[in-house]
Amino acid sequence: MKLMIRNVLLAAALALAMPAFAEDAKPAGDPARLAAARDLMDVTGVTKQLDGMMEVMKKGFASGANADTTETGKKLSAEFDGAMAKFMGYKEDMLKDFAALYAETFTAEEMKTVADFYRSGTGAKFITMTPALMQKGSVIGMKYSQKVIEDMKSAKPAPKP
Repeated sequence: MKLMIRNVLLAAALALAMPAFAEDAKPAGDPARLAAARDLMDVTGVTKQLDGMMEVMKKGFASGANADTTETGKKLSAEFDGAMAKFMGYKEDMLKDFAALYAETFTAEEMKTVADFYRSGTGAKFITMTPALMQKGSVIGMKYSQKVIEDMKSAKPAPKP
């Protein structure tokens, strides 16, 4: 169970990371890059997305673990919620690290270009629709989480990829 929780936390962290495309990576200490990274994170709503993602994951886990109907599910869900709370306790440090990652990966101009896109009509729509997409995507995730939990309960091995 702890391995599953750790993997969920890792997936959450990776979901926030942007792909690295810039070829001229520089140290993250460049103030212009850090400022551009924070601006990009602000315009894309990274903090709000992180909070929303954690809430969706908690609800999905609780549903998949049958927390409303079984004592085992309640216990597993409480353990998961505790792990999520600990994870979110590092939110500000995590955001600083993400800003440093972006600053190492992208130039200030590249981040400005991306931020400008997200300020455009299409970019703003993408940001606005992200929570709904996450919620609908979580339904898909819950479907497969439930299958994993059922497999764990019946001690069936997971299907091979």
